[in-house]
Amino acid sequence: MIRLFFPLLCLLMLGFAPARAQVLTSIPSAVADDPKAFWGAVMEEFYGSYDKRRKCWFGTVGSEKLCMRPHLVSTVSINNTPVHFVAMAGYAQDSDGGRAECHGCSGKLGLVVLQQTNERLAVVARNGLADDVGSWGTVPPEEAFRVVRLGPGNHGWLMEFYYTGQGYTEGGVGVFGAIGDRIVDLGFISTHSDNEGTCGEDLGVCYRHSYEILTDPAASGARFGDLIARKLESTNAAAPETIRIPFAEQDLKYQTPAALEAALGN
Repeated sequence: MIRLFFPLLCLLMLGFAPARAQVLTSIPSAVADDPKAFWGAVMEEFYGSYDKRRKCWFGTVGSEKLCMRPHLVSTVSINNTPVHFVAMAGYAQDSDGGRAECHGCSGKLGLVVLQQTNERLAVVARNGLADDVGSWGTVPPEEAFRVVRLGPGNHGWLMEFYYTGQGYTEGGVGVFGAIGDRIVDLGFISTHSDNEGTCGEDLGVCYRHSYEILTDPAASGARFGDLIARKLESTNAAAPETIRIPFAEQDLKYQTPAALEAALGN
């Protein structure tokens, strides 16, 4: 059962606002040292019981029946306290109880930040537990996710995603982080473009432009500091090596700068 507790001295270091009452879960803090026990307790806490036949945890979010599995957990020490960044992935069942598989069919992503207390893990922030992400009914794989420092005491996820259609591939990085007690979408940054499925011979000139997203170790004390796009490869020799990506406070988003759009040929 989930109940509330009120820490004496706490300022929420994730997001904009001072911490509110955190939600204390039924998950013992001790299970954090045992990955199997940790995942079993976390999945049951947020979704429901385990189905041995389908090998996933079944739960209902809104009107959707979900089949969810562990995806990735990263542990960061914040103010000398272990904080677990948990990603869970799966799909919403279709009318036949299976997975919808089409180019435009997304998977489901649950993101939760858990903080260790003396006895139980507490929820610092979470998303809606069923965000639409990915294609073909699946969320991008575990290796597409990274937990990074976005600002002082403020961490979030970077998630790579690529989409191919008619010989063209576009890709980028989604950013997720905490504002108050909610994990929100902080924007999508385009990082890749190529036409390698529709070029060469009599089809036209091939191009390929690719950047990676890094955090800035010299960033200011802003809650959401600048990110940096660093060139990995480009068929355009004049493409810039690095491009700075500021956080747009008015929109609460990271947005693809015009210089990066141009470097990608967009």
